[in-house]
Amino acid sequence: MWNVAAKVFVALLAAFFVAGCASVDPVVKIGLVAPFEGRHREIGYDAIYSARLAVQQINDAGGVAGHRVALVALDDRGDPELARQAAASLAVDPGVVAVLGHYLPEITAVAAPIYEQHTLPLLPMGQAPFAPVPPDSLPPAFLEAYAAVTPFDEVAGPFAGPTFDAMGLLREALAEAEESTGSISRASVQEALGRLKYQGITGEVFLP
Repeated sequence: MWNVAAKVFVALLAAFFVAGCASVDPVVKIGLVAPFEGRHREIGYDAIYSARLAVQQINDAGGVAGHRVALVALDDRGDPELARQAAASLAVDPGVVAVLGHYLPEITAVAAPIYEQHTLPLLPMGQAPFAPVPPDSLPPAFLEAYAAVTPFDEVAGPFAGPTFDAMGLLREALAEAEESTGSISRASVQEALGRLKYQGITGEVFLP
């Protein structure tokens, strides 16, 4: 049963990434690293479905400053070595301008120096201000939309709201980066994130 669900999930990830990149519009990539398999996989499911919803809404609204957003989702299984590998993979892709990860603070701490070395902005998920929140505190409209993007009408968990808000903050940062510098780059996104606070469904979020 789990193998079937896992295959569906991986196929959904692949299809979503291809769809995000199939446009003639310029594409800006956002990295998402979470445990999609293993004992912490519920976190990864929360993260990917919520990020998928955010990207869908962004692109349906015309993207950001003429750019469509694509998600590059990597699995670290909550493992430090896999986290390092995922971070290194995202760091060497020049199209990736920011990363959400790694949801387990001790794993985030392992990967963070790699992002810093490559001046790749990291939104550290799983800790304040992106800490887990009770899903019953989230707006009904979000919960309904979240269920609609899952293959089995799944229920949002504690990491769904923070992920959605982190994507909302990034959307604002991408737009401000383009407006203030005329381009969306790691440096311009980092600068924009340093100035922004975003009022999301979980409260006010910002880059710590």
